[in-house]
Amino acid sequence: MKSNIIIVVIILALVFSCKKKEEAKVNYTDENSGTVFREKLSNEKLMDSLEKLVLYSGDTLAYNQLKGIHYMGEQKLAGLLYYSLVMSNKYHYKKASYDVYDILTYDEKAVDEKTKKIANEYLDMSK
Repeated sequence: MKSNIIIVVIILALVFSCKKKEEAKVNYTDENSGTVFREKLSNEKLMDSLEKLVLYSGDTLAYNQLKGIHYMGEQKLAGLLYYSLVMSNKYHYKKASYDVYDILTYDEKAVDEKTKKIANEYLDMSK
């Protein structure tokens, strides 16, 4: 009798565990990631909220999202330096210090000695 109950329980467990699972759906698009991030870059509401979180709260998650949008939207040099400086100087965020260094030394041939010295100071702050 006990063995019959065990067999019934095993069969029921197998039946219920073998439910057909839905396949993950993948969305395909003709847009590349740069286009998507440029759209985010032009989304004023999103950018304003991220900028406020970075500037007034030192929110590292908002900073990293803002950084991703600027990098992928091809605005690394023009747009991110200000926020990196604030996060580094005001909130002592080491990744932002490295970002300042990275932006200032982007084109090593064009960097003068004074800028190189400033960049190295931020590199030291990032450690």
